[in-house]
Amino acid sequence: MQGGKRKGAGRPKGIPNRKTEALRERVDKLIDENWESLQGDLKRLDSKGRVDAILKLLEYALPKLNRTEISEISTVEELLTLTPDERRERIKELREKLNVN
Repeated sequence: MQGGKRKGAGRPKGIPNRKTEALRERVDKLIDENWESLQGDLKRLDSKGRVDAILKLLEYALPKLNRTEISEISTVEELLTLTPDERRERIKELREKLNVN
């Protein structure tokens, strides 16, 4: 990421904003300190409310993953027709696309 007028200025890519990181730490602490109470509250909700609450809490605890498209393969059946070597190559391509090792 390039910011400002100087090359390399700004927060490096992949480094979270300090305020965001502090908020996540506070939310984690709040959940940890109130775990038993939260479990009781969740049990009192109907199933839809419970799922909604858990999903909302997960947004703070887990990083959001980028969506990726599998091009040239539109169905699971097509993916399964690839040879093991072709699958490994496709996985390698997708990892490179996402810059994941």
